[in-house]
Amino acid sequence: MLQTNERTIDTLLGKNNILVIIPHAHREQLKEDVSPMAILGRSLAAHLGCYMVINGKYKQSILDMADVRAIRKRKKVTNDFLTRIKQFKEEISENTLLPLVLILQQRTDSAQQQADLLFGYGQGERGREDRPHRPTISPTLLSKIRVAAEDQGFSTEIAATASAICGRESYHLNQLFRQKNYVDGFYDPSVRSIILTIAPHLVNDRQKAEETAQRLTNVLLEFSAPMSLVRRIAMSTIDTVSSQDMRYIFRVHGDNPYNDMVRQTYIDELSRSIKRNGLLHPLVLLQKKDGRYKILCGFRRYQAIRRLGWKWVEAKAFNEEDFTTEDFFNISLAENTKRRNLNPIEIGNFLESASRDMGLNNTRLAEQFGETLGIGKPGKKVSQSTIHKYRKLNQIRERGESAQMISDVLNDKLQFTVAAEVLAPIKNPADRDILYLEVIKPLAPTRPQLLQIIKLLAAIHPHPAQAIAKASVKRALEKACKAKQKAGTFNRLLQGQKGTQGQVQKKKAFNTRIDTLRKGVFGEQANRQDFNITPNGKTGKGGITMSVRLKEQNIEQVIENLKSLLNDRKQFDELFNILK
Repeated sequence: MLQTNERTIDTLLGKNNILVIIPHAHREQLKEDVSPMAILGRSLAAHLGCYMVINGKYKQSILDMADVRAIRKRKKVTNDFLTRIKQFKEEISENTLLPLVLILQQRTDSAQQQADLLFGYGQGERGREDRPHRPTISPTLLSKIRVAAEDQGFSTEIAATASAICGRESYHLNQLFRQKNYVDGFYDPSVRSIILTIAPHLVNDRQKAEETAQRLTNVLLEFSAPMSLVRRIAMSTIDTVSSQDMRYIFRVHGDNPYNDMVRQTYIDELSRSIKRNGLLHPLVLLQKKDGRYKILCGFRRYQAIRRLGWKWVEAKAFNEEDFTTEDFFNISLAENTKRRNLNPIEIGNFLESASRDMGLNNTRLAEQFGETLGIGKPGKKVSQSTIHKYRKLNQIRERGESAQMISDVLNDKLQFTVAAEVLAPIKNPADRDILYLEVIKPLAPTRPQLLQIIKLLAAIHPHPAQAIAKASVKRALEKACKAKQKAGTFNRLLQGQKGTQGQVQKKKAFNTRIDTLRKGVFGEQANRQDFNITPNGKTGKGGITMSVRLKEQNIEQVIENLKSLLNDRKQFDELFNILK
């Protein structure tokens, strides 16, 4: 709808061959926020699904928007009004449809004996220079439109040749596509154009305007030729600016600095392929409420085509209001996985977006999308823990942390399982980065070797970054990098450092004792979430911390178990002795 707080030239993309133009929809002296003619045009476009250009900005007394001469004197008006009309006409023609242009205006007189609708089609009198005959539509088509209007209860007449509403003058908007040498680039004899002058009583208030729009929709439906699902779309009508425009884009697309090089390389390659072979798979677009488009699938293809400078692109165009959010996620996933699977980061992006927009937890995400995404073990249901790993890794990307690690996952230089299960749980980004950049990348350890390295570093200092910063560890890294078996050498050097082996053995003994206590007091099935004890500091001098999980169904039993344990001083003395 036209905005209520400012006067605008309002436009709307359509999905058939009809273009409605209202040159004069200014509010003038009306009390309403929007003039009835603007309401008529907007309502007609919404019901009919046609293209629309409405001038609600300039008063007719100041600028006659039906006079092309006046418009051409002002470049801004030309760009906002004539250029948009041309763009809409070109989109209709590009989809092999014959454009039908309707210029709507309100009759200024109040004579009740005249018809509801007066038709002007450039008619005049042959041989008369003052009333030239320049028809813009065939008499047969005009007659059919009039019959359809009469069927809807409108009375109709052809405007008198002596009147100014025939649209025959070369400078009239009705002649815009008929004059070869008047406005460059507009000449197109395939365009059918008529002026429809509407009686005042049909648009004298909002309700009347909406009723008239509905009746005109019924008149024009049989002359409307819908575009196919796959159609030619002007690149300039696709929006990629707002977060809502990018809502269904799950491919990594340069939102963080670490993937720019990856993205640019891929887009360059894709551009060359499209230039050489053409666009093999159309984009998938959603037509928004304002008629413009946003991308559902094919953002990288869009980027490649934009780089090629193409003005038009082939696309499947869906109406945003015709589907649910769940439908769009399913369509996007199906389209994206047809040609090239999503990488782990993009899978996490998809899952995070689906969770946020659809309110799904990890279990529901696994049930709904796990199989289509192709994650998890073949033949088995995807677990919620697997979903959590993908989402966790994507969250690291969204926060801009561990850039090189994420980039290497994108480039298949780092296994997703290592990144998600070993590195992502490290909460401090600095610890994660230094461990990856200074140890994992140069040493390339196997997973068992990496787990052993992390355990040995933890015995030196709880934070990997500070452990690696120690001079002895730095020397061990330098030696390991020169060895043939880098990771194995580093492991041996760490184990040989003074105190390290003893600390590892102490930690192992302590954990073994806690495991025994857990099973003895809380049962064989208990895990660390149910019961755990951790030392405060390496030696436990600051005490130990006990954590217990309570469930509603077993509170009483857990309390009894705790009482039994807390009354046994010997058990705790043994724990402190291990830490000494």
